[in-house]
Amino acid sequence: MRKFLKFGMLISIFWAIAAHAQADYPNRPIKAIVPFAAGSGTDVVARVVTEHMQRTLGQAIIIENRSGANGFIGAEAAARATPDGYTVFISSASLHSLNPSLFNKLPYNTERDFVPVGGIMEAYYTLLVNNNLPVNSLGELASWLQAHPESSSYGWGATVGQIAGASLLKRLNVHAVGVPYKSSPQAMADLMSGQFTFMFNDVTTSKTHLIAKSVKSLGVTSAERIAGVHNLPTLVESGLPGFVLATWVGMLVPEKTPASIVDKLAVALDKAVRDPDVAKKMDACCSARMLVKTPDEFGAYMRKDRAEWAARIDEVGIKPE
Repeated sequence: MRKFLKFGMLISIFWAIAAHAQADYPNRPIKAIVPFAAGSGTDVVARVVTEHMQRTLGQAIIIENRSGANGFIGAEAAARATPDGYTVFISSASLHSLNPSLFNKLPYNTERDFVPVGGIMEAYYTLLVNNNLPVNSLGELASWLQAHPESSSYGWGATVGQIAGASLLKRLNVHAVGVPYKSSPQAMADLMSGQFTFMFNDVTTSKTHLIAKSVKSLGVTSAERIAGVHNLPTLVESGLPGFVLATWVGMLVPEKTPASIVDKLAVALDKAVRDPDVAKKMDACCSARMLVKTPDEFGAYMRKDRAEWAARIDEVGIKPE
């Protein structure tokens, strides 16, 4: 009997300590794992948002870049972290929406291993051509591709660019040879030198080239025109109904993180993404839209997005590795 009483007291003490820790959260710095290198688009977004969040939470949020292996390294580290709220994961669509359809096996499970905290931003892509190509609209590009099937090609340095390019060709019913690159900057350099016909690249890293007029943009993949590049038409208004491609950045935590802690993080994140100054910074760096979502809304958004990318990947015939 004494053993049972002692065991019961220990359990009570454990839960009392756990409850106190949750009520006192956060009482030390928080680590934010970013699965891409410092200076990447996701990293820039993470630093803007966490700078605001740490003022709300009263503790520093330290960015830890764990890049490499298609985001696997960062995702696995975040999934295996102690679920106490002191490790958050600032991730993107490539890991949670695309990778499940691109790889037969992942070292993480986007549904089982993570709990959504909220969205941060939604970013878009732009259709780019070389300055010397005699086209200035989507219609003119379609005509040029139809007239030059043997010399048409498109490049990509990221899977989204590959899928977007293949989808465009399918919608236009034209042919072009695909040219893969190890990175988007390499692909951009070859586009500028005229090595291939067109490419899709994210608006964030394309803006400097557009400002310098070193390439031409024929449109963006957003549903409506976006800040910072208002002069660019959407591909929808250019004649491709429903041709909307977006990627996202959001925050998650390891599975089994207490709901009370998820709620505190969600409140801090919500304040950040609703702040006009944060929105201005996102416009300036990324021409992105803020993605304001509760944890449940963000979870539903991720599931829908994953299904949509799975359909696109299947449509263009990309097989998982």
